[in-house]
Amino acid sequence: MLKRKAIQEAQRPREGRTAVILNANAKRVNQGVKERVKAAAPQADIFFTETLDQAAFITRRIVDLGYSTVVTGGGDGTIVNTIDAVLNRAIETGVETPRFVILKLGTGNGIADHLGARDYLTDLAELDQAEPKSVDLLRVNGQRRATFAGFGWDAFILDRYQEIKKFSNRFRIFRWFLQSSVGYVLSALGRTVPELLIKRPRWKIRITNTGGIGRRLSADGRILERYAPGAVVYEGYSKLVCFGTTPYYGFKFNIMPFAAKTPGMFHLRCIDSSLLKAVKSFPTTWRTGRFEEAFDFQLSGCRVEVLDGGEVPLQIAGDAEGHHRQIDVELSEAIECGGFN
Repeated sequence: MLKRKAIQEAQRPREGRTAVILNANAKRVNQGVKERVKAAAPQADIFFTETLDQAAFITRRIVDLGYSTVVTGGGDGTIVNTIDAVLNRAIETGVETPRFVILKLGTGNGIADHLGARDYLTDLAELDQAEPKSVDLLRVNGQRRATFAGFGWDAFILDRYQEIKKFSNRFRIFRWFLQSSVGYVLSALGRTVPELLIKRPRWKIRITNTGGIGRRLSADGRILERYAPGAVVYEGYSKLVCFGTTPYYGFKFNIMPFAAKTPGMFHLRCIDSSLLKAVKSFPTTWRTGRFEEAFDFQLSGCRVEVLDGGEVPLQIAGDAEGHHRQIDVELSEAIECGGFN
């Protein structure tokens, strides 16, 4: 009888209920965090996944059972992978896509910061107070969904930061410091910047508008020029190109200030400044997003072709994605999230 009841409970639709999915192997999800999560959200069903296969199975079951809200947390890469899996299953089964709430539990937290995430226990306890906020998603190279991606300096810095994080994992005394925002800045300024000064990577690129009417913006957001579909919006050299529907790269680094200003368009920023100028303006750019020597565009689709300088290193949602000569970016769907700002 008990077994039959358990099976019936597992198959009961969860419309109106909340599912929390967290990676049990994430460095911040220890036993204490697990207990606090359960206590903060007694109304939710909590799932701690330990393997990729387990995560995929639980995600499918959550969608199939019709949960109305999916809560997840971790680094931006983990978050967009969860969102991607939920959307793929919803499309496959033809069910309604749930609302997403993002907890601030990762290293970068770019998406969480955009949604106004606070302490994860506070947000869990106040899930019913999260206000609806639409977030456009990108699809990069026809595959992965994300809210931001880029190549050049950022991917180069990411590679070196990942090396530092691996190093810090071997020495507990340095782990917290080197994996914090201060550690990220030090990895950029202390190691990567000198390396970039020596190697000076630079690529000649062509960016073509593959979406609707595009715009070029001034540093203060005024429209300077419009581009028809198929028009070349930029051709020249660049050291950094980033695109996103959310403004932050993590740690509230406001690299794309026009990302969420216009629904249905993403912000593309192209920089060919000297590294020394970029470092000098780094504090101002971090806070305000302003960078006078940037080329800023709002687009709904684009193709980036590397004409000279070799393949470019690419990052998607803070995860390294190899080296490429062509990158296609287009808007995917918009999702409903719960925001606290």
